[in-house]
Amino acid sequence: MKKRDLKLVLIGDSGVGKSSFVSALINQISNKASVLDKHQPISLPPDMLNHPECITTLIDTKCAPHQLPEEVQIADVILLMYAIDDDGSSERLKRFWLKELRDKEYKQPVIIVGNKLDLLGLEDDRDYHRIFKVIKQLVKDFNSVEMGIECSSIKQQGIYDVINCAQRSFLYPLAPIYSIAEKSLTEGFKKALTRIFRICDKDGDGVWSDAELEKFQKKVFKRQLDYSDIAGIKDMIEEELHDNSNKKVITLEGFIALQKRGIELMKIQICWTILRFFRYKDDLTLDESIFTNELIFDQDAGQTVELSDIALSKLKQIFEIRCNSISQLKNTLNQKQFDDIFYPVMYRTNFPHLNQYYPQEQDIINLTQWLAMWNAFSFFNYKEAYKLLCYIGIEIKLSDTFKEQNRKNSWSSVQKSIDRKVFHIAIVTRKKHGQLEKEFGNLPLIITTIQNKTYAISLYDELEAEQQIEKRRLSIIDFLLIDQNCQFDTAQLIPKLSYNDQKPFWDQISQINDILHQNPFGYSESQIQLLKKQNSLPIVELASVITLLAFMLTGGYFLGKKVLLKNK
Repeated sequence: MKKRDLKLVLIGDSGVGKSSFVSALINQISNKASVLDKHQPISLPPDMLNHPECITTLIDTKCAPHQLPEEVQIADVILLMYAIDDDGSSERLKRFWLKELRDKEYKQPVIIVGNKLDLLGLEDDRDYHRIFKVIKQLVKDFNSVEMGIECSSIKQQGIYDVINCAQRSFLYPLAPIYSIAEKSLTEGFKKALTRIFRICDKDGDGVWSDAELEKFQKKVFKRQLDYSDIAGIKDMIEEELHDNSNKKVITLEGFIALQKRGIELMKIQICWTILRFFRYKDDLTLDESIFTNELIFDQDAGQTVELSDIALSKLKQIFEIRCNSISQLKNTLNQKQFDDIFYPVMYRTNFPHLNQYYPQEQDIINLTQWLAMWNAFSFFNYKEAYKLLCYIGIEIKLSDTFKEQNRKNSWSSVQKSIDRKVFHIAIVTRKKHGQLEKEFGNLPLIITTIQNKTYAISLYDELEAEQQIEKRRLSIIDFLLIDQNCQFDTAQLIPKLSYNDQKPFWDQISQINDILHQNPFGYSESQIQLLKKQNSLPIVELASVITLLAFMLTGGYFLGKKVLLKNK
């Protein structure tokens, strides 16, 4: 694990022994007695603690009775100390300290530290039942409280245990993955586990075989499982779920139950080892370096991006798993199943909704429609599409996910065979009316499929068209439908027709499909001539270039020959 800086801030009432606690640590480190009202921050030697990867700084504090110390702002973990022999001190944990931390919206983990154990004469026999009674209600009322521990600063008993607990809380935080109050896994952790389960389900049947469980164990923990290990894991799941549904295979529910049991057995480190192997950060979002752009597509030049056959096959697989699980209609997804696929996603996405596909029947989609929605989404933002693929549990390299298609502004590309599957039609209108109002409503985009081609159809008013199509020169428009009542026109080489509200909307879209496949990219003859002109050199200029090249080649030859003769 990488080195990580940890700032521990020690807070609590005056007189509970905060400075004595710091003095005890200084004494242990340097064998020097140090008694101060408030200490300067001290760095704790990594080799004296359980987690040397933590570069730990302990910060002592002092403040007025009804005030939080400023140092709380920089804390990674808060040590909240009270005096075991003082009931008033323990009462103020809830009445002031924790309430104030919550009101000020501090989210750091809090460890309750009971000091002055020596005053009870119990330093050789800690009573964990006592600290449990103190924190039992606190963990219910305050999400930030993770654990409680007792120590004696005077006897220097348990002081390293306090620091080790704080380090463990920092390296393997509990709050993101488990709610102590509710005794359940957090929604974020279940989302992450769902993604991990899908990635390791190599045959795509929705469950883990023993072989897949073994591969997971070897991949993450570098340890081989034997038959008894697998049986023990399944027994643990059975105890947690109170059924034998995981005797032959491991289900997603069983995998999640296994992690819950691990946390309750204080095996939090195991959960974080799994999460970090699959590139999760402490807030349970994926490490952004996963999405580093390895590909550069020149979309400004009309170069389009489409999903590769590998990516489409993986999307087909995840579709089939969901539609075959609980679907009443075979080979379709309903809204619930659709949402279930995106369950692991930890952010708000702008992926198309079911009602953006035409035709739409009873809020269900088939495989063709599912793939068309992904095709359209990738067409406009392939980087966002790749991120979403990663989150829903599809493991694939960025370079294997997409393929580039022809550049529209290059005559040589236009002459090539057209292999594109996705096209963008932009409709420009002065005002949304008639059929446009009916078809689009409040939707920014509608998607359809014609002859195995995906069409993304968007709507612009005149101002949007001027700003986005002309000024920004939006080149990934394959065809323009311009309302007859609209003044907009474009100087770009984009095929276009007049939109007629009296003619059936989808008939006009079908007409565009025919045009796009009669001529390369739908260009008219005059546009093709312009394209040739833009991509060709004038004859005089071309002749000059040829002459210059010939001179360089022949001149180089004779010069080289002359040098050789001279040397002879």
